[in-house]
This record gives sequence, C-alpha cells and structure tokens, in this order.
Amino acid sequence: MGNSNLRQVQDYYENLAQSYDQERFANSYGQYVDRMERRLLARWLQYRAPEDIVELGCGTGRFLNFAKTGVDSSAAMLTEASKKWPDRALSHADAGNTGLAAQGFDVALCFHVLMHLDLAVCQTIFDEAARIVKPGGSFIFDIPSGPRRKLSGRRASGWHGNTSASLAEIRAWAGASWRLKRWRGVLFVPIHYVPSNWRKRFALLDMLIGATPLARWSSYYVCELERLDQPDGE
Repeated sequence: MGNSNLRQVQDYYENLAQSYDQERFANSYGQYVDRMERRLLARWLQYRAPEDIVELGCGTGRFLNFAKTGVDSSAAMLTEASKKWPDRALSHADAGNTGLAAQGFDVALCFHVLMHLDLAVCQTIFDEAARIVKPGGSFIFDIPSGPRRKLSGRRASGWHGNTSASLAEIRAWAGASWRLKRWRGVLFVPIHYVPSNWRKRFALLDMLIGATPLARWSSYYVCELERLDQPDGE
C-alpha cells in the first residue's frame, strides 16, 4: 500500500469518527467482538499499569482504559477519544512514526489497524513498536487469520480488512526484535450467521476454542510479542 492508499485509510476514519462507536460497537456483533478482546486484554495486562501502555491507532479510545497514551493519524478520531478520556495523553501521529521516546513503554497495543495496511506499512509499525517498547515488554495486536481466509476462499475487495497473516508470517514480521510469546484465536464461530439473541451463549465456546489447535482457523489472531534484548549497536 503506497502513501496514497494510506491516505485513503486515514480519510475514511476521519469521516467516520463521529459515528464510529455507534456503527461498529453498538450492535450485537460489535459487542461480541469487543467483549472477547477485552477479556483477553484484561488477562494479559492484569499486572501492567495504564501509565506504562501505549495504544497505536487508538481511534475513539475504545481501549484507553488499558492505556494512558494513545496515538492516531486521524485528528477527528482523537477528538472523540478526548471526550471520553480527557486525562489521556493523545498524540496525532502515524503508528509507524509516533515521535514518542525510545523505550518509554512496557506495552504497545494495536487493534483493528494492521488489517487495513500493506505489509510494508505493517513492518514500520512493528519497527516503531520495537523502538518505543522496553526489552522484555510486549506488543499486542490483532490480525485476520491467513489460514481461515484461504479456507473460506475470501477474495480481496479493496484495502478494508484486506491484510491477513499466518503464524509463520507473523514470526517473520517479528524479525530479530520480537518473539511470539503467545496467541489466541478469536471468532472461530461464524458469528455473523448466529441470531443476535444467541451470540452471548457462543462467547465462552469461542474463547475455549481460541486456546486449542483449532484456533489456527479462527477469523482473527490476537498475538503478544515479547521485545528481545537489544544487541550491541541497535
């Protein structure tokens, strides 16, 4: 994805900012996704203070209860985030070039972002997370499952949600800076086809499947990378 396509992504969310929460997370599907992601983050971040966490691509602030610092390339999305979280440090910048201090955080979060970007842009975000996260810290993100996409025969249709990855590809993106510490599958059940009044009943089943070998074929992966010690000269 070149700079012009990156600008398309930014413009899309700039225009969507005021209605984003309502459109994406006020319905039963959005609430299902939000509930599952929050359960994972609450478990993985239970010993981390918000002051030590930054969210890259924080949008309207859905996860700023976990992070004290948020970065987003859309000024309009940050305006909405500031209404909900006036005490948060919000920065108008690209996730791949935040301008934040090196090794300033224990954890970087990045949700519903990488799926919209091409591999070159994703790599800049991995590199930037490696710069701002301390050795021993974590980079936690989500990405659509490449194996699930192949299984379903899904074809690319523009930039929105187009990028997926296998676990092998994620390890390759991590390079020498990160190791894959743990991962979980999310949305193994095709919840789009489940009646809305039944969806809550499937959440526990979905969480259980997400920790089994079947999780490879979930719709999304949530991954935690551990920042490795910096070699001399890095």
